[in-house]
Parts: sequence; structure tokens; C-alpha cells
Amino acid sequence: MSKRDEYIAGRHDFRVYFGCGLLFGAVVSTWLSVQLFESAALIVATTAFGALTIAYCCARWGDSAWYWLLEHLPWIR
Repeated sequence: MSKRDEYIAGRHDFRVYFGCGLLFGAVVSTWLSVQLFESAALIVATTAFGALTIAYCCARWGDSAWYWLLEHLPWIR
């Protein structure tokens, strides 16, 4: 395996998926928590928990997590 192949198959995918999942999770969680709660503390807590959960899932399972999210969020279609 060449050095280029090691980079392509390397650990950077985890960071990229985590970062994109964190951004996507923050947007979705904020939108959802604003619809559900009036308390600022609950909105912040729900947003943080949702963003970190989605980020971890996207980083852990990669493309399959993104496909699942896009299939199960009806307002994205």
C-alpha cells in the first residue's frame, strides 16, 4: 500500500464526518427544539445533545448514517 492509499483510507474521514454531522445536527436539533420548547436552557441542552449524537453517528457509521438520515427526515426531500 502506498502512502497516498494510506491517506485516502486514513483516519481523516472520522473528522470530516464528525464535523459535517455536528453542523447538520446543530441545525436540525435547533429547528426541532425551537418548535418544542420555550425555555432557552432546554433549547440549548437539546441542541447540544442532538448535535453531538448525530455527529457521533455520522462519524461512526459514515455514509450509511447519512443515507439513513436522508431517508428518514421527510422535510429534506
